[in-house]
Amino acid sequence: MASVNRDTKGRWRIQFKTNKRHTLRVGREMPSKAAEEIGRHIDRLIEARRHGMSVPAETAKWVDRLPNELRLQLVQMEVVQDTGDRAVSMLGPFLTDYIRSRTDIENSTKCNYETVKRWLIQFFGEQRELDSITPGEADAFRVWLGEEGKQAANTVKRVCSRAKQFFRAALRRRLIRENPFQDMKHLIVGASPKERVRFITEETAKRVLDACPDRHWRVIFALARYAGMRVPSEVCVLRWRDIDWGDSRILVHSGKTKGYEGRDTRWTPLFPELRRELEAWQRDPSADREFVLKPMVGPKTNLRTGLIKILERAGIKTWPKLFQNLRSSRATELRDQGFPGHVVADWLGHTVKVADKHYCQVTDDHFRRAVETRPSMPGAM
Repeated sequence: MASVNRDTKGRWRIQFKTNKRHTLRVGREMPSKAAEEIGRHIDRLIEARRHGMSVPAETAKWVDRLPNELRLQLVQMEVVQDTGDRAVSMLGPFLTDYIRSRTDIENSTKCNYETVKRWLIQFFGEQRELDSITPGEADAFRVWLGEEGKQAANTVKRVCSRAKQFFRAALRRRLIRENPFQDMKHLIVGASPKERVRFITEETAKRVLDACPDRHWRVIFALARYAGMRVPSEVCVLRWRDIDWGDSRILVHSGKTKGYEGRDTRWTPLFPELRRELEAWQRDPSADREFVLKPMVGPKTNLRTGLIKILERAGIKTWPKLFQNLRSSRATELRDQGFPGHVVADWLGHTVKVADKHYCQVTDDHFRRAVETRPSMPGAM
């Protein structure tokens, strides 16, 4: 039988036993009759469960009227059995359950989901009822991300787009009546601001290679700059058997695009600049025999810090978006060398539309060539 009494701080505590002993604290301001009523209903729930009987109607109605915080506590103490929709109708439990259920996505995507979950809980609260969040509050969340969270415009768009996806899933589960993010506009991520775009010239790339502490780092940089591979997700899974030395090709495995039919892998050329680095690294006795990079390089490895130190050693100012600008530079360079846009896109693993929007840059060399070569004007003598 549940024991109802006050602790040393004057708070009501209800002690009972299921498969183990529990103590439920409900605050000092609660009237004694209300605390005793909770204890009485807990006894009935435990008794019904123990003997496989139905819960008395009065207790069933009491359970339906429980505040969310108290309900969650009783679910965790294995007193209340309805751990389904009512248990996940609060923001925190729902997001945890949804992310856990997405077994079809990569770990990197799950990490992104967890980041969005953290922002949502920080703003709305973990035990906020999903159905109580309004479109106006969704708009306020977007403003808060930029002002209080200090997030860039594109990051705000990505977070709100993910939030819209989460609430759409809640809508399909019939947990909410409307998606508060449904009508939110302008969530398409735009191209990076000009101040965050850099073209890493061949001269700069050679200076970086010369400053690398070992051949391992030279290969990491070469894969990013000359093959345009994604770092670390694509470079960390590259195996020696993926390199076709005879046909000068590399088979790239892409977790980012594997959700699209036929795009889980792609072939990219074994460019001469890259071949030199890979051949030298393969002869190095410290190289791994299976993977091109050492086993310590994984999907979550922070290579940014190491590259920043190399740039400092080379006397080069750190550029924004370290690895993406290497990939962007290669995409621009290959287009300038005369390779068709669809060919470059296929080699680097994106679409022509994405390349035009996010990768291809306007460089100083474009301006130089424009003024050096003057096209003849129609009708000129």
